[in-house]
Order: sequence, then structure tokens, then C-alpha cells
Amino acid sequence: MKELRIQSTESDLTARRRSPSAFTLIELLVVIAIIAILASLLLPALARAKQQANITKCAAGLKQLAVGFSLYLGDNTDTYPAAACDGQDNSQFTWDTSINHYIGGNPALSQAQLDSGAISNVFTPPILRCPADIGANSYWAAGSGLGRRSYAMNAISPVNYSATLGMPLPQPVDGLGIYWNNTPTTTSGAPGYKAAIVLAPAGTINLVEEPAGDNMCGNVWPSFCLGPVNNYDNGQGLGECYQIDVNDANNYGLALYAMHGKHFNYTFFDGHVSLLTQLQTVGTGTTNKPLGMWTLKIGD
Repeated sequence: MKELRIQSTESDLTARRRSPSAFTLIELLVVIAIIAILASLLLPALARAKQQANITKCAAGLKQLAVGFSLYLGDNTDTYPAAACDGQDNSQFTWDTSINHYIGGNPALSQAQLDSGAISNVFTPPILRCPADIGANSYWAAGSGLGRRSYAMNAISPVNYSATLGMPLPQPVDGLGIYWNNTPTTTSGAPGYKAAIVLAPAGTINLVEEPAGDNMCGNVWPSFCLGPVNNYDNGQGLGECYQIDVNDANNYGLALYAMHGKHFNYTFFDGHVSLLTQLQTVGTGTTNKPLGMWTLKIGD
């Protein structure tokens, strides 16, 4: 009897030594299933956190751009820069190069370099690009190494947005983003509008998100915005000059709108930034024919 007990005890010890290292297939599948469930719960939360972080970074960048405009106003008799000035000699100057030295631009860039057109990404202030604007450079800018810009000034009108330098300033309807064209050469002193013309600074849009694969810093097109949505053109045309145009392959507005949870950040003339849906900005108008925050007129 003693011998049998000893054999039984040795067998039990052997089983105990082996059991901890033995996993059945079912146990392994259960562990994998638990990991998959946890991942499915965590990944959307991480995606939402990243989305919110990008929205916050974008708003912070727009706020700094508003400060840049304010500093520019202080040095230029309370006058806003033009959205763009386009020379017949291919020289170009835009609102972002106007405020370049106020928003962390490279101080080594001369005025002549700023007047020459699109700027290398080496010299582009990072705040000019929304972190969620991740599309590749496209059209003429593909592979250029130029700096991207995600924002545009609210144009003076969605119809008559341009004027020839030397003519009187047109009466603005929407914003103050005038586009001077047909000039012999670009001048950084192209006329702009006095801040006093904006009667409701807290309710009127100055800068909008307008991502496009050819929206490059220092380039005139598209430095101004003609409205929220364009349904009129078919393909390449004015598409990049709208926040969203599904017919223009260079317009990345729809993608950015989705990445911001179907919202855009907007900078107003008083300097504040708001995250809004497009419908919240148009007042009694529509996204194709906006009124509300897009116009200088009070009560639309």
C-alpha cells in the first residue's frame, strides 16, 4: 500500500509541473477574442482623441493668424492686407506673406522673396497648415516642395472678387479679401480695406478653412474664398476657391470637413475662432449662396 501511494504522489507532481505551461486551443482563442474586443473599443476612442487634437491645433493656429492680422493692422493704419496681388511678370503676393513676419516667418526672407510668389516649405510658418490637411500636393504644385496653406480670406464677393490695380477699391459685399490682378508687377503695398468697414466683427468671417492640393503659401490661387460649397463648375476651375467642391480633384475640403466631424474652424474679424457646421454660418442663405456670417451686412 505504501508503494502505491508513492507512485500516485509522483504522478500528481508530474501533472502539476506540466499543467501551467499547457494552453488549450480554446483558451488561446478566448485570449485573442478578448484582445480583439478591447482593440475595437479603444481604437475609435483613440481616433476621436486624435480628431479632437487636430481640431484644437487648427483652432490655435487660426488664433495666431488672427493675432498676426491684428499686429499688421497696428503697423498699417488699421488697414487689412489684400487677399492677393498677381503680377503679369508672375510675381505674386498674398495675405499670408503680408503677415509673414508676424506669424513666425523666417526673418531671413526679404521683401523681394516674399513678393516673388509661392514659398518653400522650409520657410513656411507651420501654423498656415491645418494638421488634418494631409492630402498630397496636387496639380502644378505636385512634387514642388512648396509650403501648404489650409486657409483663405473671405472674398469681397463671390462674383466680382477681383480688380485691376490702379482702380478704386470696389465696395465689398462679403469679406475684405480682394484679389488684385492684371498688374505689371506685384506690390506688397496693394490697397486693402480699413477695419472700420466691418460693422459686426464678432459675426463676420475673415479666414476660413479651404484645403486644396495647390493651396500654397504665397500663391494667389486660392488665397481667397468664394463660399462654402460650389456646385456650378465641372472639374478644374474655381473649385479650389470654395471650401468644398466635389468636382475639383484638387479641392480637399470634403475630406477635411469629415475629419473635423463635419465642421470647419472659422476666424472672425474680432479675432475669435469658432468650430461650426457650414449651415451654421450661412444665415438665411444656403451653402451655395451664403449670407449670415459670410456677409458684411448685418441681419442676413
